[in-house]
Amino acid sequence: MTFTTAQGDAPASFVAGLRAVVQTLPQLTVAQEWQRHQPIVNLREALQQLRLLDDATLRQLEVEDPDLLRSRSGELVQRLLLTDDELHRALARVAGVVEVEVLGFDVDAKAFDVLPLRKAQALHVVPLGMANEQFVVASCAPTSDNLHQQLRTLTGHSVALVWASGEAIERRLEVQSRAEHAAQARHAPTVVDEVHRTLIPAGSGEHGDRVLVDDLVMQAMVELGSGAEAEQLASASESAGMVRLVNEMITEAQRLHASDIHIETNPGEALTAIRFRRDGDLEPYLWLPAKLRGPLVSRIKIMARLDIAERRRPQDGKIDFSEFGGKALELRVAVMPTHDGLEDVVLRLLESAKPLPLSRLGLQPRDLETIAGFSQRSFGMVLAVGPTGSGKTTTLHSMLAEVNTAERKIWTAEDPIEITQPGLRQVQMNAKIGLTFASAMRSFLRADPDIIMIGEIRDAETAKIAIEASLTGHLVLSTLHTNNASESVVRLLDLGMDPMNFADSLLGLVAQRLVRGLCPHCAQPSAMDETAWTALLEEYREGSALSLPQAQARLLEAAGVATPGEVQVRHAVGCEHCGSKGYKGRMGVYEILQNSRGIKLLIQNRARPSDIFDAAVSEGMRSLRHDALEKVVQGRIDLKQARLAYR
Repeated sequence: MTFTTAQGDAPASFVAGLRAVVQTLPQLTVAQEWQRHQPIVNLREALQQLRLLDDATLRQLEVEDPDLLRSRSGELVQRLLLTDDELHRALARVAGVVEVEVLGFDVDAKAFDVLPLRKAQALHVVPLGMANEQFVVASCAPTSDNLHQQLRTLTGHSVALVWASGEAIERRLEVQSRAEHAAQARHAPTVVDEVHRTLIPAGSGEHGDRVLVDDLVMQAMVELGSGAEAEQLASASESAGMVRLVNEMITEAQRLHASDIHIETNPGEALTAIRFRRDGDLEPYLWLPAKLRGPLVSRIKIMARLDIAERRRPQDGKIDFSEFGGKALELRVAVMPTHDGLEDVVLRLLESAKPLPLSRLGLQPRDLETIAGFSQRSFGMVLAVGPTGSGKTTTLHSMLAEVNTAERKIWTAEDPIEITQPGLRQVQMNAKIGLTFASAMRSFLRADPDIIMIGEIRDAETAKIAIEASLTGHLVLSTLHTNNASESVVRLLDLGMDPMNFADSLLGLVAQRLVRGLCPHCAQPSAMDETAWTALLEEYREGSALSLPQAQARLLEAAGVATPGEVQVRHAVGCEHCGSKGYKGRMGVYEILQNSRGIKLLIQNRARPSDIFDAAVSEGMRSLRHDALEKVVQGRIDLKQARLAYR
């Protein structure tokens, strides 16, 4: 169709108040822009414009029940005045949603790569492609917030919904299905659509039969039958399809090096989302039909030896995956009750890992030297601080690896034990039998230790014993959940610690965050202009007493150049090595406060965190902000990731 009219670039059929036959992405872009400038219409006007109800019927409805065309429009379908399709089309017109002719639409070649056919069929939508920096999807119910959220999570894009008739969507999906089957038949049997993720069934071995995860979902649905009432959940969760599906989900998470599996259930007929956390970000893995949410949660409860009948209270447990035919892997399970009697599940993968060398943690040379120095001390206390998942345990184990020799006796109390090292005496905490961090510390002191690592200082008793141990000839390492190094000092004093003893025992604090590193294969370098450099300097100085020359000297030193004109930063682009994301792996951002005479005096006098921070910066400490921005000018991370470390 032609989009040139007497009124400019508006579609002629829109101007006439009729449905536009939008069949290409450029036409869609014009139609969306035109629609944004149109006056808002109510439901009555929309029904009239679309000729779905005549004027006489509309007037009669307004007289009989004025709210029917306002807050109770669903009753129009119940009264057989409109079909579901017609009602949603009218609501779409009210919401200013563009209509498309999906059966003849020129769909972008990559649209079904972003939203696979099976997912599109499950949601009854047709992906069209990118327009106006949004991924456009056709639906017969484009005003559904739940659908919009599911698509945004599933595609990883900002999503724009457009209206198309349900019949046209169904026919277009059938056409796409036939096309994909024909394409697969032309290829060798080993070539499988990547969005279907070919998996190996548990116990089948490296050369076993390969199956699609979607086939396991279908098998579980067939075995479930017509429904899963409460009394059927146990048997449904033990069905072959559900057992294999859960095993494959865990196996795939392990293969992809995911740290967590999130299972998010939704009420009614809404799909259940399964997402993996990889490199700190949640990524969609699978959507399951509502019928499978109960058996899925019950299966995980059975594996974790939890009560499948209890749905009102949170439950915690552990799974030894090797007991169920998988590889050596322990999973920590948290089941949380949500609204409508549903439950969400989070599984933390605790695959035993080896410690990383300090040199691979992303430390700047000055910080690497400082932390290595902490490890060599014979007594004192070192604390790693930061939020959950910031890499504190990894840092402490890397420090232990530096001094784990035959001449030293090292005890650790952990919950859970995530990293193992030969030579360490590692103890798993178990509060049910009274084995806590505090009780473990008291026992360690009777076991002739040189170095003690405590997984976390959670209470005043543990903190007091840790300080006493560090003052009596032991090197003590532990973690604390605080935002930065200077706040950690005040937090421990608030727990009731004696400031004199604490000041004497403290060697240093390591505050840290994890951010995504740039992909080394595709990151694009670019020079900074004068405006960008000035803004970067101001951002570097913010919150500290650094002067402009001091800030510039630090950043130039970090970049390894003499003048601002030589500074280059790098930006995420995306390639096959990083999955087109531009990022690969994670990198630590650090703030290392080293105790000194000046800092010790401030601690003894219970100084404010800001005073401790200013003193440490004046002595050369780099804050989280400073370290992150220095890594930006070094081309290791971009500005977006840097800001995640300190904002």
